[in-house]
Amino acid sequence: MRRSHSSYAFALMAGLTLAALLVLWRLAGAQLAFGGSTGGTAMPAPSLGAPPAGSAPGSDGTTPTAPSAPAGAPSPYPPGASGWVFPLYPLSRVASPSWWTLDQGVDLGGGANQCGPRLLELAVASGIVRQGLAGFGDEAPVLLADSGPDSGRFIYYGHAAPALVPAGAHVAAGQPIAQVGCGIVGISRAPHLEIGMLPAGAGNPQRLPAMGQTSRETMSNLRSAYRSAVVAERARKAAAKRRRRPSRAHRR
Repeated sequence: MRRSHSSYAFALMAGLTLAALLVLWRLAGAQLAFGGSTGGTAMPAPSLGAPPAGSAPGSDGTTPTAPSAPAGAPSPYPPGASGWVFPLYPLSRVASPSWWTLDQGVDLGGGANQCGPRLLELAVASGIVRQGLAGFGDEAPVLLADSGPDSGRFIYYGHAAPALVPAGAHVAAGQPIAQVGCGIVGISRAPHLEIGMLPAGAGNPQRLPAMGQTSRETMSNLRSAYRSAVVAERARKAAAKRRRRPSRAHRR
């Protein structure tokens, strides 16, 4: 009897081990199915300036908020020649385009700690928001654009959390719709945004594009929007600097 109990325990342990290995194998397969780099890698420190002093998480574990781009306010960036508004705010916390990589969409982001309220995701065009994508998280927004050259197309934002607008909401171009998810959100290795676009005429937002199907088009749109955002940000800083000069002269 003792021998049969021992054999049963051994068989049970072997079965559980085999099941665990099968789960790990399926997760690895899913990672490859999303192009390997869907998880992304930690981006370098932002190239357009360091975060302001005191922006690191506090000793009480709280995370400070990023400069706000509230709903209803004008877009913080003008659209680029492609018609897109750059999808990350603030620009000072975004890694340079040389670090963006092609995937089913395009992987981009900030440093490893640039996530949550420190880095917001903006609607690249106006449209209706849906949520949830396999492999990208339950709160990943999917924008059905209704303006610009890509009107009628689905644009997805992978690895976002939390969402800032409810499913079914109509948003304006440049409106914050989510935060870059901290930690592992979906099939991910580091905080980042994977933004991608479904082919024209696609009717099911859950059927994501194949590797390389639309990613180069997405990259072109992003680069155009980024250039426009950089020009606007430099003009804003120059205007602020000019406004400060008279007040300094007056004090003298």
